[in-house]
Amino acid sequence: MTALRRSALALGTAVCALTMASASAAGAFATTAPQASEHTVTQQHAAAHEAGTPAQGVVSAQSALHRQWGPSWVSGDYLTHHGKKWVSQPYRSKGRSAYAYLQCYNTNAKMRVRIYNVEAGSYIADSGKVTCNPYKAFHTKTRAFQRLDHLRIVVNGDQGSKVWASYKR
Repeated sequence: MTALRRSALALGTAVCALTMASASAAGAFATTAPQASEHTVTQQHAAAHEAGTPAQGVVSAQSALHRQWGPSWVSGDYLTHHGKKWVSQPYRSKGRSAYAYLQCYNTNAKMRVRIYNVEAGSYIADSGKVTCNPYKAFHTKTRAFQRLDHLRIVVNGDQGSKVWASYKR
């Protein structure tokens, strides 16, 4: 596992260095085309807001789904030896809505993903048992928590799966 992390870190460093080198080279060869300034964009947003219609860029930025953590691999062997259950570390959602996603790799399996509120001591979202589709992840979502509550993702089943958490502001 350590060798895998080292190689991933080396690859990330190489990609970052290549990106920085290409960006500086692209800047040297770029033509001086007129670009919209930040002031112009702010004026367009203010004019649209005063007219009563929301600015198009602002609406799409607020409704985007952001990944909080993951994907984490949960092996079928782990689930089998731990009562068909995996529980994540507690985390705090950065937005108003919390999502838990699960993607499993066997079409014959039934899996379940739930969101557990540590402070309340109860499950606040449940996907129910879903038959796995290896080509599509399923999810559950909730808004039934307060901003500083600790949440956990709970996976039930016996098939290896990827799991991740997301949020929407």
